[in-house]
Amino acid sequence: MFNRLHHPFDLESFSLVCKRFLALTNRLRRHLSLLDSTLLINGTISKLIHRFSHIISIDLSNFQGDLDLVVLDLANSVSSYTSNIEQLDISNQKQLPVTGLKELGRKLKAQSFPFLEEFDCSYSSTDLNPYPEHINPSDLAVTDSGIEVLSVNLRNLRRINVSRIELITDKSLVALSKNCLNLQGIDVVDCPLITSKGVHSILRSCTALSWISVSEIHFPRSRSGFERLASCRRALQTLNVTSSMISDEFLLLMAKSSLPLSRLSICWCINFTLSGISLLLCAYQSLKYLSLVQVDFLSDESMNDLSKYLQILVTIDVSGCKRLTISTFFTLARNCPLLEAINMGSTDLGTKDSFHNGVKNPRIRSVNLRYNWYLDDGTLTKVALMCPNMEILDVSTCLSLTEAGIASVLEVCNQIRNLQFESCPLIKHIGEGAELPNVEVVSAATSAINDEGLALIGSRCSRLLKLNLTFCEGVTADGIQAMVTNCRSLRGIQLKMCPQKITIAETGEFPYVLHGDELLSIFVARQLKMAKFCYCE
Repeated sequence: MFNRLHHPFDLESFSLVCKRFLALTNRLRRHLSLLDSTLLINGTISKLIHRFSHIISIDLSNFQGDLDLVVLDLANSVSSYTSNIEQLDISNQKQLPVTGLKELGRKLKAQSFPFLEEFDCSYSSTDLNPYPEHINPSDLAVTDSGIEVLSVNLRNLRRINVSRIELITDKSLVALSKNCLNLQGIDVVDCPLITSKGVHSILRSCTALSWISVSEIHFPRSRSGFERLASCRRALQTLNVTSSMISDEFLLLMAKSSLPLSRLSICWCINFTLSGISLLLCAYQSLKYLSLVQVDFLSDESMNDLSKYLQILVTIDVSGCKRLTISTFFTLARNCPLLEAINMGSTDLGTKDSFHNGVKNPRIRSVNLRYNWYLDDGTLTKVALMCPNMEILDVSTCLSLTEAGIASVLEVCNQIRNLQFESCPLIKHIGEGAELPNVEVVSAATSAINDEGLALIGSRCSRLLKLNLTFCEGVTADGIQAMVTNCRSLRGIQLKMCPQKITIAETGEFPYVLHGDELLSIFVARQLKMAKFCYCE
């Protein structure tokens, strides 16, 4: 019975029934994300590890406290409980927990994590400025020697992310290519000292490689080294290239390599043309995911030609392509019958009128139209008519939209689950209408939403889980109280920088939430009849 519950929130009610159910639900948890508030409530990570004995991944990327102490505690918790851990995420940290990692590394040699297959140390920074006197800056940085030691001790490594580590060079990739022959995925984005030679070494030795993400690489016109792409023809399924110089010759070489590509991403790249990308897409008509971000030469006409190669595409991202209009949206909806997600943020929607010819694609579930400043209510209504089963809509920073456009979308698309209209200064509410039982998330940060808007959200979205009201100047205590009274499933409210004077008090089951300068996120655990508070940056 418990295995059929897909969301962690669904387990909470059962865990309160009896100790037996609590023990059973604890064993079902596979992933642990650690926040500062988690330790405030539970004490140490070792307690959580022993409680959730089947954890396979730990995410520390959003932890803002003393990471060294946490990693040390994790290293000292060596037992049968930690032997199943496969993934540890310590990305997005200002500095690496050197002491903790040294101890963890020592324990790794003792086989405390024999099944560790994924390692993420991306976006590690040494920007302390100034450094404490007792710390040598070089001790905090990830270098080639560290990656080499890691590769020797984790020979079963399947995937590694070393993005935005400024000091590693091609030597790191050479070490990985020599010691981690079973490597299946690698991310080396924003590593300025990595060159095409390092990428060559990975392609040459790691024949099981199915995923590679690189950036700031010069792909030369000659074939030097990149004929190795052909050696990956049995494995390479995902290729992400960002902020690089790509030639049409390289795209032609890719087209001839007969790779089993299903995901292709070429973002913020230069030096290739429509001819090159056409040859590539013609060769890989089995793509399910395609990202062509900020490709300046793409137009409505060229997208119409390319769409004939995208018959089984599921997700497309053409954000930042400034020449694309609503005509491209029509084309994709009509010519890509399996399409489920479209990202046309920062394009030219709204500047060109187009007749709606009755095109509908019932499979499209997610639409991202952020930063289309001229997107108006009429154009958004046409999008809704084309996507009647839309579940996720993001129109943040669409400055010309009003509540009429949002109301028309909700009237047509009654399966909406996630609605985002952040930084839309003309939207005060979502409009009146029938109940929206599927809406779980509304993000209205920096919009004109007011107490009337909150009342409408409360009356129409009774199953709302999360609401973002950051920088909403029209929000008051009365509006929040009215909304919370109707939204009995509410889990979280973000109220950062709301200008109203804020205090916190509880009346019955419902917390009154008001605040000023504090950055506060409130999670209402109704089963426990209490409010949990988590301070955010």
